[in-house]
Formats: sequence, structure tokens, C-alpha cells
Amino acid sequence: MNIITQFYKNKLKEKLISKISNITSELVDEIVDNLQSYNNNKYFNLINSIQESTMEIIKETIIQTFEEIDTQYKWSDERLKKYTINKSNVNRTITTIVGDLTFKRTYYISKLDNSYHFYVDEIFDLPKYDHYDPVIKAIAIDKAFSTNQIQAGKDTGEIMTAISKLISVDRSKFHISRQSINNWIKEWNNPEYVYEQTETPENLYVMGDEKYLGCQDLDNDIMTKCMVAFEDIKSVGKNRNKLINRTVYSTYSTHPWEEFINVLSQKYDFSKINNIILLGDGGNWIKSGKDELKVESNNIISYRLCKFHFKQAINHITSDDSERKNLLNIFNNKSKKEFINEVNKIIEKNKNREEIINKKLNYILNNYKAIKDMNNSDVGSSMESHISHCIANLFASRPKGYSSKNIKKYLQINDYKNNNLNILYLYSKTYNDTETRTINENDINYSIFDKKGSNIPIIDQGKVNGTYTIINALAH
Repeated sequence: MNIITQFYKNKLKEKLISKISNITSELVDEIVDNLQSYNNNKYFNLINSIQESTMEIIKETIIQTFEEIDTQYKWSDERLKKYTINKSNVNRTITTIVGDLTFKRTYYISKLDNSYHFYVDEIFDLPKYDHYDPVIKAIAIDKAFSTNQIQAGKDTGEIMTAISKLISVDRSKFHISRQSINNWIKEWNNPEYVYEQTETPENLYVMGDEKYLGCQDLDNDIMTKCMVAFEDIKSVGKNRNKLINRTVYSTYSTHPWEEFINVLSQKYDFSKINNIILLGDGGNWIKSGKDELKVESNNIISYRLCKFHFKQAINHITSDDSERKNLLNIFNNKSKKEFINEVNKIIEKNKNREEIINKKLNYILNNYKAIKDMNNSDVGSSMESHISHCIANLFASRPKGYSSKNIKKYLQINDYKNNNLNILYLYSKTYNDTETRTINENDINYSIFDKKGSNIPIIDQGKVNGTYTIINALAH
């Protein structure tokens, strides 16, 4: 380690120790005064004091780290060769999970091409002209797809606010606006995620359904198609099952099966899948999956109609409970002809409903084998609940309109959530990308903790102590 690097390392260490020592000393005084007081809020005051002091320590550590790194670079041989100083001590304020922090840095001009640079901003990948740091944005986007953008603004804003402030002033003062979160989502070039191949099952179940979403820039609503693949079901409680290795995919493309197969082929070797069981409500686009899903010659595709839609059709034929039970009994145990005859008897008694009854009868007859197969299956369809939880709950629970340009982005991030991908991690990996990147599970690693060189002189070849570990993690 050269002399100047050691000098600035010691200087940073001294500053951090001094700042932390002062804050800790003030904290101890507060704790002692609190214990000696006669108020009834000793526990609350203790927690609040520790929280505020911890937030202050983190802020001061970040500020001092930024400013010392900038100072060292300012007088380094590398800077003197490549850049001239345009302006010193330029303030920047960013909002973080520990509140607002303001630091000073130097503005440089490149000797090569006259371009302008803030060294600290670039080293730490801080987006330009932005008041919020990437961590806040990642948390807000993640929460927006677990709740909604308004609630995400409330939750995220309160995360970065001390308890004492939340109870002493109007809490809405700290909320992040819905528009800010919406802008962050639109600005993010969210990545294309590639799944690792897993052990391929002999049987694969695929469900499909659609949901219409309001559109701002098209004449008609957007028909969003949602497909769910799973390998089997398992019981996780009384009258409750869970899908094994579920994969959710949503799109409003005119080629949904082609896209979904591209996703499934990342996870499975289709040459090893013998049976693909397609579950749906009888829609033409779902039935077309019977041909699309046959990727290899050994794939046997079968189609089964969801029990929900069959029973719904029976309920539309008649509202009489005894007639409904009779129709179900005949369908399950007698011939198709006897079932038709029984429905015709109901029509004779309800001529005013003949059209709707015939429509539902034809629906059942067109899917007769698919209903029989489903009734004899141990694995049913839960697509109705999936379309509700995976799509409708977030996108259609309140009247909304989406642009056709943005809905693909929203659906893709929503699929991250539904497939248990870590949105915070994906954002932290790609928030500065100007183009869409492909990312794979293999990219996820914890190499920031490896002992390796740094492009920041203050820590390059440094000894591994507490200060080194903190700054090395921040730098990478």
C-alpha cells in the first residue's frame, strides 16, 4: 500500500471513529436521562433513541466514506492525468432508508473528450439527477406488486422515518407519491429472467385463463392471458392443496403458448415429459394449446375442463337444487342421450329461458369428454383462484386503465412476484441498465464478500478489518 492510500485510510478511520463516538456518547446520555425521568414511556424512548442514533451513525458513515474517497481521488495520479477540476464541494442530497443525507463531491472534466463526471456518483452507481437512492426505489417497486402503488408509497416512506417523527407529525408527510413509484417502474429496464433447468417430471399440468384489463390507448380492453404450469399437488392443511413447482406466465400477446413454451423449455426437457394435461374453461385460445404444447413426439396432450365451469353451466340451466343434483347424477352415471333428454325436460318447463339453456347444454356437449376426464382425475384446476390472485387482485380490483406500452412491463414484474423471484435483487442488479438484460439464477452470488481488489484506491490492497469490510461492501 502506498503512503497516500495509507494516509487517507487512517484519516477516514479517524473521522468515522470520532463521529460514531460522539453519537454513541450522546445516546448514552439520553438513555441515562430517560431512566432517571418520571415519565411512563421509558421503553419507547429507549427504542426511539437507539433507532435515531443508529440511523445517524449509518448516515455519517456513508457521508464520510463518500467524501474521503472523493478527496483521495481528487489528488491521485490517475485523476491528475485524466481529469481537471471544474467545481469543488458540490452538494448532493439523496433520500435513503435512514433518511436524507447530504455530502460534497468534486465535478471533473475529462481531458480526453471534455465530458463531465462526479467520481463518487459513478463509483457507487448513483443515478443522475435523482433524489431517491436505488434501495428506496427497489423497496417501493417490490411493495407496489405486493399491495398497490399508493400503499407502497406509504409503507416505503415510513420505513425510512424515525418512530418519533411518525407519531409527532402527520404521517402522510413522509409518504412517497404514487406517481413517483409509477415513474420508477416505467424507467426500469426490468430484465428477462432465464430459469435454471430442474428435474423434469413425467407429467406436467398446465392451466390457462384470461382477464380483460382497461386500456388507455386502444379501442378495446386488453385481453391478458395467464398460464400456470405445475408438476403435481400436495396437501398442506385441511381441504387445502398446494401446487408443486408452480410457474406463472402472463401476457397479452397473440402468441401466448409460444412464449410460455419458451419459459417452460428453460426449466424442463420436453423429451422426458410423457403427459401434458391442459386444464381450462373451454376457450378457443386455451384449446389451441393442445397443439402448441406438443413439442416432442412423445408428448401426449390431453384436455380437461375445469369443474367450476361445468357446475356453473349446470347452475345456469336450472336454479332448482333438486334438478341440479339430478343433472349431475345423470351426467356422471348415465348416457349422454339421457342427459340431453333431462335438459330438454327443463326447457319444456322454462320456454322463456330456452336460448340460454341450449347455449349451456351445447357448452357441456362440446366439452363432454374433457368434463368426464376431469371428473375422473385426482388433480383439479385452481385457475379461477389463480386468475383472481395473480392478475385481478392487482390490476382489476379497482377501475384502472393501462397503456399498451406499459402493461407488458407490469405483467412481467408481477410474474417475478408470482414466481417467488426477488424483485429487490433484480432491481439492484439492473437499475442502471439502459437496455434490457437477460439474467439467470446463476448470476446470483455473494461475491461482494470475497477478498479481492477494488477500483477505489482507499481500499485497494487494504487490510481486512471492520472499516475495510464496510467500505468494500459499499463499493461493490
